[in-house]
Amino acid sequence: MVTEERLTLQSIPLTTRVLRSGAGSPVLLLHGSPDSAAEWRPVMDALGASAACFAPDLPGLGASEEPPSSFDYSRTACAAFLDDLVTSLGIEEPLVLVVHDIGGVFGIPWAARSLRRLRGIVITNTVIFERFPWFGVGKIWGRTDPAGRAFARAMMWQIGWFGGRIFGRAFRRVSPELSATDLDRMIREFACDPKSKRSTVRLFRQMIPHPYFDGMDAMLREVITHVPVRVVWGLGDPYIPARYARAFPGLDPEVLPEGGHWIPLSAPTRVAVAVQSILDGVARAASGAS
Repeated sequence: MVTEERLTLQSIPLTTRVLRSGAGSPVLLLHGSPDSAAEWRPVMDALGASAACFAPDLPGLGASEEPPSSFDYSRTACAAFLDDLVTSLGIEEPLVLVVHDIGGVFGIPWAARSLRRLRGIVITNTVIFERFPWFGVGKIWGRTDPAGRAFARAMMWQIGWFGGRIFGRAFRRVSPELSATDLDRMIREFACDPKSKRSTVRLFRQMIPHPYFDGMDAMLREVITHVPVRVVWGLGDPYIPARYARAFPGLDPEVLPEGGHWIPLSAPTRVAVAVQSILDGVARAASGAS
């Protein structure tokens, strides 16, 4: 059973929603955009009671409050959010980190500086690459010049027209793997939520410039060297070219031909199996050591 709670992080300050399920070894799931912690419900259901799952709404998205202007979505700010989150949740033992889309933008830099807190990582279609060639809408949201800012505001305003139905039709064409239920949720939580749209623009303005990802390749190598990493990647992703599925040094990704971008929703069982494989491997190693 998945439950919800409200959690206040004093360091920002900000109150956000966290979905919880199961018991045992902790698993932290970081969602993508335009989405919320709800994208992890199928994965949490697939894991059942085998792990203690925690899925937060990232700052300003889903049911999270909009962060104050002092929270600038820099890598430092995102890492501080996760530090406070993990501490506030009372997670004391190493966790499995699972990331999708912008969840990797938050999670991978934090993981590289928090190796002692990790059992392993599962990566699904996410942007964590130096010199990444951003897709068109991302470039629009990330513009910081006056004309670009005005254009981004106008675009976000239009996304909400007619109850988000125009956005929904366009999004269905590029993400056919989404169910009607998931698409309706994204319309409600993003297209029709001014707070989520403002927060998304703030994030993209930070991460679109290439220097935001400087050093990311070295971070990935560091993480892969020290903890188990699984990659579950969907082809047919209109945002991240398929070649990035094999951009992780020394790893053999599980590539799903019909997965698309939204792997937590289109292939939750495969993500759960990847998480469980890390937990089982850690358990075997501990048993052998004893």
